[in-house]
Amino acid sequence: MAEAWKRVDPTTTTKVDRRTVVIKTFEMPDGQTHPFATFNHETLRCAAVIALTPDNRVVVARQFRPGPEKIMDELPGGGVKDGEDPQAAAERELLEETGYVPEHMEPLGTSTRDAYANGTWYYYLATGCTLSAGGQQLDDQEYVDSAVISIDQFLANAREDRMTDTAAVVMAYERLLQLRA
Repeated sequence: MAEAWKRVDPTTTTKVDRRTVVIKTFEMPDGQTHPFATFNHETLRCAAVIALTPDNRVVVARQFRPGPEKIMDELPGGGVKDGEDPQAAAERELLEETGYVPEHMEPLGTSTRDAYANGTWYYYLATGCTLSAGGQQLDDQEYVDSAVISIDQFLANAREDRMTDTAAVVMAYERLLQLRA
């Protein structure tokens, strides 16, 4: 039977460029201790949104990603600021990265992203998204092309490794199938 490992000191946190590496030490079931490198600060919260236009097309943030070294379609999203509600953060990021504002938002769920990532990702489904008069409001060193694609293309992108945040696609899958019909 699997059991949680006991976390023991020391914990070391290092900043590398814009990323945080946290070394956590655990006592494993056999009594040995071992350090594990995890990524992102431990209290990280991020929010992202599957945004649908009134005609049920998906708004994506298209950008180059340094890890895979390719352009990927992503859910508009980013960090939740201290004291900020995750849904408000998702709406803010949608506006900043794509220029779209939602008519309605519903929570899809949360994800831990992967086994070595700290933090929580909050995912939402937004409907009735329309382009605002102000357009995108990108941060420094943020280069995002907003694109609108079909639900079928969005699902294909998730299957074929052309997008990030695939956990949100799984959370919304049945709803997306209903909306494309």
